Amino acid sequence: MGVGRFLKEQRLNLIVPSAPLDGKTILITGANTGVGLEAARHCVRLNAAHVIIAVRTLSKGEAAKENILKSQPESKTTISLYSVDYSSFASVKAFADKIIAEVPKLDIVILNAGINAMDWTVTKDGWEQTLQVNVLSTAYLSLLLVPKIRESYDSASTLMPTLVIVTSDTHYWANFKQRKMVGQELGILKAMNNEKETGGSMDKYMTSKLLEIYFVRELSKWVDRNYRGEVVITCVNPGLCHSELIRETGPVRWFVEAFKWIFARTAEEGSRNYLWAATAGREAHGKYVGSCEVQRAADTVTSEEGQKLGAKVYQEIGEVLGELDGGLKIFF
Repeated sequence: MGVGRFLKEQRLNLIVPSAPLDGKTILITGANTGVGLEAARHCVRLNAAHVIIAVRTLSKGEAAKENILKSQPESKTTISLYSVDYSSFASVKAFADKIIAEVPKLDIVILNAGINAMDWTVTKDGWEQTLQVNVLSTAYLSLLLVPKIRESYDSASTLMPTLVIVTSDTHYWANFKQRKMVGQELGILKAMNNEKETGGSMDKYMTSKLLEIYFVRELSKWVDRNYRGEVVITCVNPGLCHSELIRETGPVRWFVEAFKWIFARTAEEGSRNYLWAATAGREAHGKYVGSCEVQRAADTVTSEEGQKLGAKVYQEIGEVLGELDGGLKIFF
């Protein structure tokens, strides 16, 4: 994507969500602020039966719930709060287990939580935090919840059970120098986890978003083979929005803030993309969504080389997650 196209898309008047969500249960992670919060508000406005807000800090979730209900005083939607910390695999597993045990059904899951941190921080699980949060934990939670999402399939329903993973148009500009590790002992993920190979830069975030798209494309193929098309897997770019995502971008934050002041969408406008992707059905399956339409992902994804890289990344994710949970090996 060139700069001209990016700026043009930022000025588009996106479709306001209107598809009714009566009777649906929707889970959104990172929904205490920004685009996730506005997506949850749309779900309540569209009469969802149950909206689950998953946050790292429950007090912030309570504030978000109060904010939504204050703006929708007549709503009959039930809003529930759950805690999850993507920087901990144990927290992700505990959260998924609790959702599976306590929530009767999941019609739509929007995995919105993510970080954009310039510094190099390693989690207690031994992974660089951006890689773990944006890629590994997002993939982990996806695989844990996909069977639960499938249970909501109803051939008579106009809305398909859907998993939406939030990615970014920054994947178009990822250098992804770790691709050179294909066939090497270190591998792509281990190279991403190596400070000497990756370091602290914006490219770390951009590449993490590229890896998410690889994951979505490969998981969608698995779903087609094993679930007979009964679940939609898609990824969505909300565009550049006013949100708290850049709060950890360090010394370049002032520049990003200035750029956003001129070009960013509101969080509400960005959230329209989430609802479009969540209700588009098979049209969006395995695809990259932006500006409320299916778009072509970067050549790094769609080229012959990109498709091979995607399969390799998916395989490496499977190796990591398979060690965490042997039950997930069926996906790889």
